[in-house]
Amino acid sequence: MKKHIGIIGYGAMSQNITINLIKKNFLISIYNKEKILLNIKFYNIKIITNCLKNFLYSLPFVKIIFLLIKTGKPIKKILIRLKLKLSKNDIVIDFGNSFFKETFLNYKIIKKKFIFISSGISGGCSGALNGLSCMIDCKIKIFNILFYLLKNIFFYKKKRYSCNISLGFSSSHYIKMIHNGIEYGILQLISEIYYILKIFIYKKKKIINILIEWNKMDFSCYLLKILINILLKKKKIIIDVIEHKGTGLNTVLNAIKNNININSIFEALIIRILSKNIFYRNILKFKNKIKIKINITIFLELIKNIFFYSKLLCYIQGFNHLIIIFKKYNWKINFNNLIKTYLNSCIIDSNILFYFLNFKKNFFLTKIFLKYIKKINLYKKIITFLIKLNFVNFYIISCYNFLLFLIYKNYNFKLIQFERNYFGNHILKFL
Repeated sequence: MKKHIGIIGYGAMSQNITINLIKKNFLISIYNKEKILLNIKFYNIKIITNCLKNFLYSLPFVKIIFLLIKTGKPIKKILIRLKLKLSKNDIVIDFGNSFFKETFLNYKIIKKKFIFISSGISGGCSGALNGLSCMIDCKIKIFNILFYLLKNIFFYKKKRYSCNISLGFSSSHYIKMIHNGIEYGILQLISEIYYILKIFIYKKKKIINILIEWNKMDFSCYLLKILINILLKKKKIIIDVIEHKGTGLNTVLNAIKNNININSIFEALIIRILSKNIFYRNILKFKNKIKIKINITIFLELIKNIFFYSKLLCYIQGFNHLIIIFKKYNWKINFNNLIKTYLNSCIIDSNILFYFLNFKKNFFLTKIFLKYIKKINLYKKIITFLIKLNFVNFYIISCYNFLLFLIYKNYNFKLIQFERNYFGNHILKFL
């Protein structure tokens, strides 16, 4: 008898996961309101319907359902409907980017009428077809029951599945939120680095060759590979605006609420917000007249160092955020296993992740980070250079400011506290 699961979803991710499972001889029932059909043979699809009753009727006695729909109200609505129709042994897995607090509330709404599991997945549409990186939170007993099924959508390499289990309801959605925050930061960094290369190395082929060489080094990453693939294709003209779905915003807001520094990711979010302010961007326009001679070899070496350190800092801030929150909510996770889960199968996959394996105490005090603190003068040269040329570099300059903050003590926090006390009678702590 074929293994049979239900999928409530639409879009490329849902479609590719369905195709992946069909190739592995699963029987599939599909529910979505648009009745989106798959462009494949239907021999393994039991039903495609926009009727929830028919969809559930087509599934076996013990039902396993994947949710791959928009987060927020759509998830809540479908869970309320399923609550009335499922039994306590049925399993529903939310694979979306749901906000962790909404996931927790959804868990309360269903009142244990069925088994509800939250999970974050990464790897994009290609990963959905060939193997995803998965973050899931559930009891080990339930995971062992599900593993025979879930392993079919996990990325598999060197006798290891890309899956990380955390203990603490909605913790996997928090991990996925931080994952997406790191993604925001690295995308912004790559954009700034590419623009610098574009200005000084005019030929596209030369830039591609430089990036290919870089991608063989320590900062090789999935997102850099994507940039190379984009450059190799024909250029398409699109609107100069960056969209965002809210996971980066949630990462920043939760960091602020918990007094956690993630200045790099914050800058990446600010850029996305600013990109939409077309009115302000068009008020004044000056063209940069760049006439400057540089030693390309030295220049590239400096840029390479900046790229590595800035990328490293983004990961450090994201992972430290997770450490603090997991302590706060008393969630349990094996961080080394999480790092291994991200390797080779994930959007934030990078060789830098190897530096975080077998860490002690926290991610911040890594030897490689301390090594780059000593290279502050290299950073200073590039920053001075970029400022002279009027380059907009939110992310890189933010990283430099953070370095200055750590190394030099030329700031005066106590003055602000004195002034606050003057008009507000706030507490002054004396040495």
